[in-house]
Amino acid sequence: MNTADPGASAAPADDPADDVRTRLIDTWFPCTAVDEACATPAGSGRNEKAIFPWFASRPIAQARAAVLTTLLPVDDRMRVHVESAVRNGNKVALDLLSKVVKENYGGREPVVLDLFSGRGILPLEAARLGVTSVGTDLSPVATLAGRLLADWPLRDWRNEPSIPFEGKSVEGGLSVEGEPRLVADSRALHAEIRQRIRAKLGEYYPRDHRGQLPWGYLWSVTMPCDHCRRRFPLVGNLSLRHPYSKTADVGQSMELLVEGDEWRVEVVDGPATGQPTYTSAGKKGKSARCLFCGHIHSLDTVKAKGFAGQYQDEPLVAADFEGLGVARTDTKKVFRVLRNDEIKAALKADPKILSSANGLSAIPDEEIPAGNTHTVQASGYGYSAYGQLMNDRQALLFGTLAREIHSCFEQMTQSGVSKEYATVLSSLAAGTMVRALRYATRGAILRAHGKPDGSKQNRVQIDHIFRNESKLAFEFDYFEAGIGNGPGTWAGLTDTGLAPLAAHLRGLSGKPARIRRANAMALPYRDSSVDAVVCDPPYYDMIEYADASDFFYVWLRRALLAIQPDLFSEDVGTVVAPRLQNKDDEIIVRRVYNGGVKHDRDFYESSLARAFGEARRVLRPDGHLVVVFGHSDPEAWKRLLAALHAAGFVVTSSWPSRSESTNTGVASIKVTVTSGCRVAPQNRPVATAAQVDREVTEAVKSAVREWERDGLAFTDQLMASIGRGMEVYGRYSKILKPDGTEAELDRYLTLSRVAVRDAMALKLDEIPLETFDKRTRFAVFWQRLNGLAVVPKGEARFLAQADSLNFDEVRARLLTESNRGFKLRLDPPESVSVDSSTFEVARAMAGAWDEGGTEAVAGVIAAAEFAPNDPHLWAVVGDLVPQLPANDRVAKALTAIQRNAQAISSLAQRVTETSMPAVTQLTFAHLLEENS
Repeated sequence: MNTADPGASAAPADDPADDVRTRLIDTWFPCTAVDEACATPAGSGRNEKAIFPWFASRPIAQARAAVLTTLLPVDDRMRVHVESAVRNGNKVALDLLSKVVKENYGGREPVVLDLFSGRGILPLEAARLGVTSVGTDLSPVATLAGRLLADWPLRDWRNEPSIPFEGKSVEGGLSVEGEPRLVADSRALHAEIRQRIRAKLGEYYPRDHRGQLPWGYLWSVTMPCDHCRRRFPLVGNLSLRHPYSKTADVGQSMELLVEGDEWRVEVVDGPATGQPTYTSAGKKGKSARCLFCGHIHSLDTVKAKGFAGQYQDEPLVAADFEGLGVARTDTKKVFRVLRNDEIKAALKADPKILSSANGLSAIPDEEIPAGNTHTVQASGYGYSAYGQLMNDRQALLFGTLAREIHSCFEQMTQSGVSKEYATVLSSLAAGTMVRALRYATRGAILRAHGKPDGSKQNRVQIDHIFRNESKLAFEFDYFEAGIGNGPGTWAGLTDTGLAPLAAHLRGLSGKPARIRRANAMALPYRDSSVDAVVCDPPYYDMIEYADASDFFYVWLRRALLAIQPDLFSEDVGTVVAPRLQNKDDEIIVRRVYNGGVKHDRDFYESSLARAFGEARRVLRPDGHLVVVFGHSDPEAWKRLLAALHAAGFVVTSSWPSRSESTNTGVASIKVTVTSGCRVAPQNRPVATAAQVDREVTEAVKSAVREWERDGLAFTDQLMASIGRGMEVYGRYSKILKPDGTEAELDRYLTLSRVAVRDAMALKLDEIPLETFDKRTRFAVFWQRLNGLAVVPKGEARFLAQADSLNFDEVRARLLTESNRGFKLRLDPPESVSVDSSTFEVARAMAGAWDEGGTEAVAGVIAAAEFAPNDPHLWAVVGDLVPQLPANDRVAKALTAIQRNAQAISSLAQRVTETSMPAVTQLTFAHLLEENS
């Protein structure tokens, strides 16, 4: 591939077809700045995420870095400005870089496309630069999120007439309080909706004795007992608020009391003393205990009750604020028993009083797809439609909310507000409704922070329904937000949503992005019409986006069907049951096959290749494709890179960032890689595998020296090596092995990582690591890299690949597994033999020392048939000690073994000389017995 001189890269080529200028991403990426910025509120993207919920949030800092380095020329002078823009959004730096970008494209505005735009983070960062930013997504929910973030906030709404609601609305400029026009009008609209909701639904939410509205209510599902036939509540947690010693708060809890054939709840001070009725029962799983007769119901029995329609929702307690400071977020939340009139009011709420509108039922009757219990967990308990995921009062509230949003839209347009501006304001209100939905199913539980001993701060909140990235949780005891003030309420969510919107708008400038719904495999754009594609593809099997967001989609249709028909009017009235979002064309690996298109690994790879093929079609000949991707499974990387290769792209650079941490709210990926790609040159040569093996190794080792100068962490170097290896791999049309077959892509993923490790020249007691057996290399490498930390499962597979190890064997012999991932085993193996790795023998020696001292350790060495003075064995022993805490049991044992090395070696020599040659495997017990 030819590249223009970096000094002349700002000027376009005479012939666009010959313009193959490099961009900054080909030679540099602000990895350190991204890492630092992603750990801050401004760079993490949490503020943008608060405007509208979506999955797999892309941090602002990384998106900004990806867009800037894609559009800027190779010029070392740009680095300091890029780092400043990435670290803190420096406006002076952004303005300067925006001018350089325009100059780089000959004075015109380049077109930047994200074909998987999601919430619109990447299009937003392109829009900031004043370029023509375009984003597409298959999901209408994601498309709405993108418009709310990257399109409408960058428009000028100052000439709109006042909206017909009291509040902070103004004509032009800022409100009296200094809020941007869009925020002020949105606040007025939200206040209007709040007043209407309270007026229409007040009878179902009685006020407390002080005339205040409770901020929430704790509910439970009840079921009849199989033994005594009496109905009892399924309660898994009796704690309401933990004690807190610092404030002398004793906390609150519930007691479930029985009076004849009835049960009731009592709220008491202090920690819970009773037993929940729905608990885990060890290996047998969860079970329900009848409150009356004590009969135990298995989980299968409990589920069967739901499918038989025998569940009922019952309110348990009300949640108030102590005193009258209900607007203060730090006011203590207290709980009390419900009055009889409050219970009756809650149970008389009937969503059936709402009539259908626009061809849709008032409450979503769309069925949850069969076999979807892993995503919508309530469907595994008999709840079959999305409208059934909440109790009747909650459904009535959201059905009314959807109607009032549409009603306010009509009132605004009738008063002279443009349909476009009314659409924006109504969509912001619908976004608040979606945020409220996150706290409004039987999966939204009361979360009491703190500890029963009072040692931790004890605030209380409602936990949102997405417990594991995108799975809608289910619990029998759940929390309902009220219509007053407080967390999860309309009023509370108004404040927590509009404040981030105001922060987003302040200082925001640029050109609005164009966000539309489209299929990435059939882009609605002309050939060679895009200068750069910067995208964040779907995360393989990590998130089932459409399944997770269908709960939002069905409610958004009821609010916005007539307002945004391009997103929500599909097939209304043309089929018997309203459709959910398009899943056939969703480029993911689906864990469960539930009919239709089978979304397996091959589907993911072929569909992604089609999407990248479309990216290649719409790209100008000198265009760049930049892919931002993070996944812990090597298979996901293999499929992604294979799709790029099949679409005719070659990777030209690869830059790791620790972008997804606790600050982003998405903690499943440690490292995200930004990869620069170009269209593969014509007439690429054929090469032999031996030749390419050497080139990949040399390229990666050379890069390691650069990365070390830049301070790149070793784990990040492993990720970055993928790009260097793929850059070499992409130079050739075919890579042939000695037998004439083509070398697999996996070969170079593994070889790249091995080259990084070998470049470190790891040694144990001056013995090169590569001279040890494979399993020992893996274990020593793991220990140096991760210590005693738990490592995600995909990352563990990556490490095993570096030595071409069978991961199942590694997992069984060297690792312990948990839900969080894997840890290196340091406990003694059950036995040792000639097949044992050096690392396993060292572990066995540590265990034997605790059991029988020098004699037992000598017996282990003899059983494994190691030479008593084997330098590799003693090097592993010596290497482990400083890697472990001084008070660690294994460290203490190995330290003692080192001190007695001479005696152990002598004993091992004698045991070896006197043992039967036929013995090849001995357990420690047998060994000690035979040599006693």
